[in-house]
Amino acid sequence: MRRGLPGGRRLEWLYGGALDAREDILSFYRRCEEEGGLVRTHIWRLPVCIVTAPELVEEVLIRKQQCFIKSAGLRSTRLAFGQGLLTSDRDLWLRQRRTIQAAFHSRELELYGRLMEDACRRLLNGFRDGEVRNIHHDMTELCFEVLARSLFGEELPEASELVAAAAEALHAFHHLHSQWIGAAGGLAFAAVRALATALGRPDFVVEPTLLPTSYARRFREAVQALDGFVTALVERRRHEERGDDVLSLLLSARFDGEPMDDRQIRDEIVTMFLAGHETSASSLTWTLHLLARHPEVAETLARQLDQGEGDELLEQVIREGLRLYPPAYRISRTTVTRCRIGEHEMKPGVEVMIPQWAIQRSARYFDAPDEFRPERWTRSFGEALPRFAYLPFGGGPRTCIGSSFAQLENSLVLSAICRRFSLRVPDGFEAQPFLGVTLLPKDNRLLLEVQRRRAESAPRSVRTTAAGRCPFAFRAPRGRGLN
Repeated sequence: MRRGLPGGRRLEWLYGGALDAREDILSFYRRCEEEGGLVRTHIWRLPVCIVTAPELVEEVLIRKQQCFIKSAGLRSTRLAFGQGLLTSDRDLWLRQRRTIQAAFHSRELELYGRLMEDACRRLLNGFRDGEVRNIHHDMTELCFEVLARSLFGEELPEASELVAAAAEALHAFHHLHSQWIGAAGGLAFAAVRALATALGRPDFVVEPTLLPTSYARRFREAVQALDGFVTALVERRRHEERGDDVLSLLLSARFDGEPMDDRQIRDEIVTMFLAGHETSASSLTWTLHLLARHPEVAETLARQLDQGEGDELLEQVIREGLRLYPPAYRISRTTVTRCRIGEHEMKPGVEVMIPQWAIQRSARYFDAPDEFRPERWTRSFGEALPRFAYLPFGGGPRTCIGSSFAQLENSLVLSAICRRFSLRVPDGFEAQPFLGVTLLPKDNRLLLEVQRRRAESAPRSVRTTAAGRCPFAFRAPRGRGLN
């Protein structure tokens, strides 16, 4: 299937799905999912496959995963992420994942939980009864503080503005570059990709951050400023006592007797800074928005938590929020080895898109798929759901390394907010998604009015197991390894 906009069909052979994707890519993914299974299209003759059938998603992410690498779109932002855990592949990724994984062991999560509660308490103490707050800004600040204290062992307040500026520039670059690809600029991009594939390099991408555009220049400047901070941080920490945080693990790592090189340490730190807090902030923001639009659910949850119950409903709310607004709204891969996915032949150079946004809003698996219905998440429903019909943290070897961390943070923060405050969407405000690297509210702005609950009782923490995990730790689609 090749899709274009109504009218102008004579040139559809040239632009394929480019114009549709540029205009509203989330709707484009929904239409592809409705078409079913695997949809073949192209962007200015660059072959693209939209994979939405759970059994085919499993083939891409697990059974045939060696035939794919991270997508050209993600690799085009390597100025920021370098060869960090998010963008690296094969042996380098596996080595780095094993090194960093120690920071996410269950014994560490118990400590992180206390840090999360402490940071959340300080934030909520600053809320004034009846005020309207940009809750996305609040969640971003909170999640960065938690990330810094948990994974770097200190607050790093001086890094907050640098990371925020780099993240904003990254999202703007990603969005505007995607728009450029969807427009006629995609012709040049597709031509280079086609030539590289013909020469046996389907993994090759031009570095678009070097383009003489204002958004590329802004991106370069923001990353350069952040790099300066990271360099100074690493140099300072080399001469300090080391603990179990991520930076200490990176500095202590040895491979064939040699320490990790400075560039790789930098790449992992920046990846953690940029990707480690925004996904949690996004999921918290959108879930709080959903609760504000459904006050009956929020009130029931708060009442149950006050009574020492509510863990089951809290899990259902979190799962439903991640279903409707997955922070990573798609997974992308570049095909580097010829293979078959189902009945479809995949040649090197084909871009594969797995849109969680569309899969998790499919009427095939969810009744009233666009409605917020936490009660759908019964045990029997979860067990009957097809594998890979729900994958907010990805799946297979590249499942998000911080999924347990994020789940714990979601549960603690949502519990604390719901027990202390009622939420309401201000009159006239309408939240709209913005597609950066993650799914954000437009203009980084999502307003909620906070009203102190009159029936508020003594604070109560979400229970954790002896191992430090939430009693309802996220159960990802089966597959070995982490991101």
